[in-house]
Amino acid sequence: MTSPALAPVRPEHADAVDALILRSKAFWGYDAEIMNVMARVLRLDREAMKAGRTLAGWIGDRPIGICQISEPYETARGRAMELQLLFIGPEAIGTGLGRTLYAWAIDQARAASCVRLDILSDPNATGFYAAMGARFVEDRASKTIPGRTLPWYEHDLR
Repeated sequence: MTSPALAPVRPEHADAVDALILRSKAFWGYDAEIMNVMARVLRLDREAMKAGRTLAGWIGDRPIGICQISEPYETARGRAMELQLLFIGPEAIGTGLGRTLYAWAIDQARAASCVRLDILSDPNATGFYAAMGARFVEDRASKTIPGRTLPWYEHDLR
C-alpha cells in the first residue's frame, strides 16, 4: 500500500469519511441492527471539521483513516480532550496509520494544555488503546444501544 498523505477533512469529503467510519465499524462483524444505529450516530462532526479538529489519512482523494478530537474541556481533575473518532479502513489496519493519527490527537491535546485524553472505545479497539499507553478506567453504558457497555480509557499526558 502507498503511504497515506495526512490532511484535514474538507467539506466535499465529509460523506466519504462517514462511509469510511461505517466500513471500519462493519469490519468487526456487527449485525445489521447495530450497524443501522451506527449509521445514524457515527458521523464526522462538521463543526469539528471546520475548526480543524480532524485529520485523515488519504490515498489520493480516498480517506482510509480518520481522527477527530473535541474542544478542550475543564473537569475537576484538570483540562482534557476527548478522542471522538479514530477509525481505520480495513485495507489500512496494521499499517501504522492508527498510531500516527493517535499521536496527532495526543499532540493536539498537549498543545491545548490538557492533562489527559479521554476515550470511549469500541470493545474491539481496547488492545490498540492499551498499546498506545491509555489506561482502562471502567465500562460505561452505551447511550445508543440499551444493555451494551463500552470501555472508557484515559491517556495521561503529564
